[in-house]
Amino acid sequence: MHGSSRCGEVVELHGIGMRRIFLLLFPFAISALEVQPWFGDVYEFHLLSLYDYSRFNRVQNGKPQLTKPFNSNVLYFGLDFSVSPQWSIDTDIQFADTTQQSFNFRSVALQARYLWLDDIVGDRVSLATGGSCRFTNTDSLRDVSCPYHANADFEANISIGKEFDVSDDWRFRVWGYGAVGHANRGSPWVRGIASVETNIDDQHKLAIYASGINGYGGHRTVNVDHFNGYAKIRQKSIDLGFRYGYKVGVWGTVRFEYVRRVLAKSCPQNVNSFIFSYLFPFSF
Repeated sequence: MHGSSRCGEVVELHGIGMRRIFLLLFPFAISALEVQPWFGDVYEFHLLSLYDYSRFNRVQNGKPQLTKPFNSNVLYFGLDFSVSPQWSIDTDIQFADTTQQSFNFRSVALQARYLWLDDIVGDRVSLATGGSCRFTNTDSLRDVSCPYHANADFEANISIGKEFDVSDDWRFRVWGYGAVGHANRGSPWVRGIASVETNIDDQHKLAIYASGINGYGGHRTVNVDHFNGYAKIRQKSIDLGFRYGYKVGVWGTVRFEYVRRVLAKSCPQNVNSFIFSYLFPFSF
């Protein structure tokens, strides 16, 4: 009896581990740092490579206004690592080539999160909190397409989610994310994400989501020619996105996303973004 119980425990834990891998295959692409309230397997790395192409023709409240379309090409590389079932650390580095600047390093970030509740192991919901810091170089802050606020951005965040299972796999899940931030200058901001996802045969995964940000700076006008980050700008935006991912066996997941900006105040408006990414899990 003892041996049978132990065997069943191993099988159950292995199943939980595999489901954790599937859950982690879909970090929110616009920010390569993790935002979902589920962590990966302990001592396993997850490498995210992402390309984001965006295009817009106008900056709301921009002076002077753009005279031609603005194109942005951004490369993200993110690495996530769970040091325990409760603690996760991840980092990202970004490079950008835009109408404003030639190919260059844009920013680097580090985040630590703690998992308070985990619905995979029996809690009613999953709940995680964390903090992050991001450094953005000065040349990138002069680029109106760069979403960051100043050279050093700091955020405290919280995420909560629930999955609904069918057999051993999740079929639907909903989750939300919120953060409050402040840079080394300027005014604070808040931002959030809400997402609904479905999983078909643990191979096809689709999601629709909304993300938004509200900055509390004192300036409503965006000086496009002498821009210096969003730290002092009363910025507001809402983006709607659709995502499709395909799991390639043990080789990870490839994914495509389309994101459209539906509300913009004192920032680029009517932005169209096309995002391609690949996530690869590995361990030593």
